[in-house]
Amino acid sequence: MQYHLPEIGAWGEEKYSLVRNYAQIFATSMKDKWQCRVYIDLFSGAGRSRIKDTNKIVDGSPLIALGIENPFNRYIFCEQNPDNIDALIKRVKTHYPGMDTHFVHGDANDAVDEILSHIPRFSPTFKVLAFCFVDPFKIDNLKFETLRRLSARYMDFLVLIPTGMDAQRNVSYYVRPDSKNVEEFIGKATWRNDWQEAEARGEKFGLFFIKQFCTSMDNIGYKYSTADKSVDIRLPDKNFSLYRLAFFSKHQLAHKFWDDVKKYSKPQLDLF
Repeated sequence: MQYHLPEIGAWGEEKYSLVRNYAQIFATSMKDKWQCRVYIDLFSGAGRSRIKDTNKIVDGSPLIALGIENPFNRYIFCEQNPDNIDALIKRVKTHYPGMDTHFVHGDANDAVDEILSHIPRFSPTFKVLAFCFVDPFKIDNLKFETLRRLSARYMDFLVLIPTGMDAQRNVSYYVRPDSKNVEEFIGKATWRNDWQEAEARGEKFGLFFIKQFCTSMDNIGYKYSTADKSVDIRLPDKNFSLYRLAFFSKHQLAHKFWDDVKKYSKPQLDLF
């Protein structure tokens, strides 16, 4: 049976390699230390996609996370597009019928209460740890407040920061006084003052943008992440940065895992 199959760029495979390898090392390493490991995907998509201009079909982050060894105890998938969520539900129920999966149909920024309701409560005898993949297409898809609220639980984040394909390309729009998108994404209302200083010293807007985001994450307890520790995903065969994948955890051990994943995750290379 054919389900909805959106197209993605070829660079998506590098992103999914990083997701797969971190999810694997996270789920396996935490298996005997936490009673419940939860995977959350805020922009889940349809579960599978076709590489643009090819016939190659690849698993998206939901099916990747479901298919790892030592899988998570619970999965929460959020998706706004009705065609995507319908295809995702069908694919998950077909290929992983026995897994503990929960589906949230809606904008992740408006559905935080519902997402939180699916995360089991932590207690001294029932420790719950979550890994949240955040894959917005552009800046106005994500609000920092969403991550801040989710961070009240024990949670690591892998976040796509649209530094090149959106922030740098559309800088003239985002710096307009009436634009609130950057403020909402990075969670900082006074960013324009910092941008004036950064621009004066010749800094590119995309780099400034991720630095500001990392500072905001630091302010809510994610102390070990900086822009230079993110992974730069670039357009193949061209000197153009599309976006960066940035990892956030409150624990240094998780950052060691991330460093290992970055070291070994390359296109067409599987750490495991």
